Amino acid sequence: MSEPEQERLSADDAAILALESAAIAGHTLKLIVLEPGRGPVDLERLRATVESRLDAEPRGRQRVEPAGPDGSASWIDDDSFEIDAHVRRRDGTEGLDTAGLWSVTGEIMSERLDHARPLWAMDLVGPLADGREAVVVRIHHAMADGISCIRFLGTVLWDAAPADALPEHAPARRAPRRSVAREALHLPGALARELGARASRSPFDRPIGPERELAFAAVPLADLKRIGAARPGHVTVNDVLLAA
Repeated sequence: MSEPEQERLSADDAAILALESAAIAGHTLKLIVLEPGRGPVDLERLRATVESRLDAEPRGRQRVEPAGPDGSASWIDDDSFEIDAHVRRRDGTEGLDTAGLWSVTGEIMSERLDHARPLWAMDLVGPLADGREAVVVRIHHAMADGISCIRFLGTVLWDAAPADALPEHAPARRAPRRSVAREALHLPGALARELGARASRSPFDRPIGPERELAFAAVPLADLKRIGAARPGHVTVNDVLLAA
């Protein structure tokens, strides 16, 4: 029997995995708050729904195989994949208020993803005191960038909109894949931006340690866009959030 085909990690993805430590987490976090329904979210139904949609996002079933003789790590199918290890309810979170939700979200953010499994997890929090529930999602940067994270969640969590409800638009063009040589040239600059010293003063230019907290800006997206549009030059929503 032939060995299953493996996809080598890109230089950037391998570097992100290597940087992870007690002080640096390699994952991104998305907090999804659900309005009250007829009852608590059915965990088993949520698991079944997410698992049934992973065929469209094959990276969700793949784990990282450590570097082999050639010195490179690879993505391989996780033959022991268990949806229960990736979609679970957070015990002890029923009846929390908003401040409690934020605190639990910070705790979840500080927990490392298991590198022996696919690099994502969903924690169901609540029901909260007001009947809402939340899904706290962690996805490793080595698995997906910002746009890919949104696509992954859109595939596995949200039902597709009816075709007649979608606006007409030109198909998105896929970014060309960088060669290994171009990735090698790009990597030093990426690492310098993330970890290098800055010439200008900034509240973010401090030693990286494990004692940190999540910060929340409870501002509607429309307001963030309006603030950005009111500033001279090109200002993104992320710029406004960082300023806050």
